[in-house]
Amino acid sequence: MFKMKKTKILALVLAAFALTAALTAYRQASHFRQAEAFAAAKNWKLAIREYDTALHFHVPFSPIAGRAAQKLWQIGQMFEARGKPDWALIAYSSIRSGFYGTRSFYTPGTDWPGTDWIKKCDNKIAALDTMMLIKEGGIKPEQAALQREKYLAIFRDNRAPSVFWSILAELGFLGWIGAAIATIFLGFGRTGRPKGKPALYGAACFIVLAAIWAVSLLMA
Repeated sequence: MFKMKKTKILALVLAAFALTAALTAYRQASHFRQAEAFAAAKNWKLAIREYDTALHFHVPFSPIAGRAAQKLWQIGQMFEARGKPDWALIAYSSIRSGFYGTRSFYTPGTDWPGTDWIKKCDNKIAALDTMMLIKEGGIKPEQAALQREKYLAIFRDNRAPSVFWSILAELGFLGWIGAAIATIFLGFGRTGRPKGKPALYGAACFIVLAAIWAVSLLMA
């Protein structure tokens, strides 16, 4: 009986993960399709918004993230050619924030798909911000190279979350969910009454793991 309950719990956990993955993939594809429709209608504001949203729904090995980034890059280049650096900045910044927004306990590195895009956007954003600063009279043209390097130094500053606390947050969250499911199946009888120690231990694990998850998120 206990083995059967463990099998059911494992099946429920796997089903929950599968459902989450499927829902994320569906939403990513849905936002990308909407972005394509807005782009075809030349509604660039909404197109940028939807491409950006598609980037934030991270699905491992999905080609949609790269396609969304490419579309945003093309929009940025288009606005540059039209002499609208402010709109170009919005497009380039969306790529950068989109890839960074999907990081978990890791930060984009040499083996991460978004790295090249982030580097390209860093250079573009630094150059455009410098150009706009000169245009507004904030700095002189001869200060452009130094200002650009200042921007790049800010972009390259490592503000990654703590790997230890991030991993602990992931484990705390998964443990919290697992404790809740285990308590439901193992801590109560068929009549709905608590089964003493199993219910007590399950509730204690649920509270402790939820606390670990919350504290880890704050510390990460």
